Amino acid sequence: MLNPSTLLDLVRNFIVFEKSKKEDAKTGITQIETVKKLAAYHQYYAVNRAVQSSIIASGADGDKRGGVVWHTQGSGKSLSMVFYSGKLITAPEMQNPTILVITDRNDLDDQLFDTFSNSKQLLRQEPVQAKDREHLKELLKVASGGIVFATIQKFLPEDQKSVYEQLSDRET
Repeated sequence: MLNPSTLLDLVRNFIVFEKSKKEDAKTGITQIETVKKLAAYHQYYAVNRAVQSSIIASGADGDKRGGVVWHTQGSGKSLSMVFYSGKLITAPEMQNPTILVITDRNDLDDQLFDTFSNSKQLLRQEPVQAKDREHLKELLKVASGGIVFATIQKFLPEDQKSVYEQLSDRET
């Protein structure tokens, strides 16, 4: 960890500050507490490998398949996604990518959106949550960049004959 390049990488890309409300049971006073969170070793290595895989896969000779990171329950998947997004956004090879986070449940969409929103300092931008299919299309038609949240249901066709227009011809 104290290798200079590893230490700098940790400080730049793997620390977030989360605010949480804490109520004193005796007095009933609620305080807002700021907690510094540093990536665990498995998050650090998984994120760095995933970023490299994404850069290679999205390159001119890449196969457009970035891979999968498997995590167990309670391993910090949400923060791994934040660290991955933050590092990918600053990768010069990616040229300001648009990151689309798709979930299958509204409660998970809200939870991840809150986690990303609390990590704006690391992400260097404000994430946006798609309200419906038309709003999602609008959010994805940007020239570059952005972090967009949506549920898979927003991609389902309204009928079997639906044809979707191409939203973007960007590479990343």
